[in-house]
Amino acid sequence: SLGDDGVQALATLKDARTLHTLVLTFWGNRVGDDGARALASLKAAPSLHTLSLDLYENSLTDSGAQALAALKLAPFLRALTLDLRLNSLGESSVQALAALKDMPSLRALSLRI
Repeated sequence: SLGDDGVQALATLKDARTLHTLVLTFWGNRVGDDGARALASLKAAPSLHTLSLDLYENSLTDSGAQALAALKLAPFLRALTLDLRLNSLGESSVQALAALKDMPSLRALSLRI
């Protein structure tokens, strides 16, 4: 399985200057909170406007979901899809992810929890 180390390597895609759309699927790859923090760094991608992160059946906890909520700081992100089903998420995860509504450029949001 890929785990956090593999995810951290893919998070360097944030440096791709012309990348507009990114879809990453990590079904059952033991991605944990460190991996989620790495993925949250995609908020710094200069041209990213569509992001889909499928983290179905991984090892995320509330800490990882809170890290992903930092995507609300992405200046140009217009569409965001997060699939976080079958992870160990609780009420604080939902509260943190609800803050995504404050993204100024966001036009489409899909959350599967």
